[in-house]
Order: sequence, then C-alpha cells, then structure tokens
Amino acid sequence: METIILRGDSKTNSKLLLRLARQLNFTAKKISDSEAEDIAIALSIDEGVKSGLLNEKEKEDFLAGLKGD
Repeated sequence: METIILRGDSKTNSKLLLRLARQLNFTAKKISDSEAEDIAIALSIDEGVKSGLLNEKEKEDFLAGLKGD
C-alpha cells in the first residue's frame, strides 16, 4: 500500500483531486487540520520510539498529558 498526503488552499482543486482519486480506485478522504496534526504527532512519537530518542514510559507519559488537556 502507498500513502500520499496532499495539502492545498483551493477547495475547487481539492474536490477535483478527490474525484480523480476515486475514479482511479484510490481511497481518498479529506481531513481537518486537527486530524493532520494528530497524525503528525503520532508519526513523530513512533519515530522517536523506533530511533531510541523516546522510550515507552516517556511515550505513555506524553500521551497521558495530551489526554489531560
């Protein structure tokens, strides 16, 4: 599976890209800025754990802190 993330300022062009993606049998979904930020945070945490910069306890503490906000 391949994943492509595109970001643009034009609603018209976004709708065109979504329509084209569906015609090409891609799964396509529009996400909010908040959802994009959540994905970026999750990827950063995962990379931190894989690289050893973050251990599981630090990950758990960080996530618990997010839930408290």
